[in-house]
Amino acid sequence: MHTLQTSDEVHDRGLELVRDQILPWLRDSTGFRGLIRLDNRSAGRTLVVTLWADEDALRASAEAAERLTALATDTSGATREGLEEFDVTFFDLQV
Repeated sequence: MHTLQTSDEVHDRGLELVRDQILPWLRDSTGFRGLIRLDNRSAGRTLVVTLWADEDALRASAEAAERLTALATDTSGATREGLEEFDVTFFDLQV
């Protein structure tokens, strides 16, 4: 989970970057299962959660993901506040 400091302008640029550049790359990565982007505009924070099939898939993408994160923050103007890993212990999605 990436935690980013954003503004309204940065939010819009970041969303475009995720949708048009980062997501296509992720979809081509082995073991990628999904991406969730959460925003709290009033607090100026964005959370980006990526979901992976297993720890091996996460590790295999880590180096490239680090470069993409740097590109994303440089391009959008966001500031990365943190990067944390969590295990999914429960997931329910209704479509």
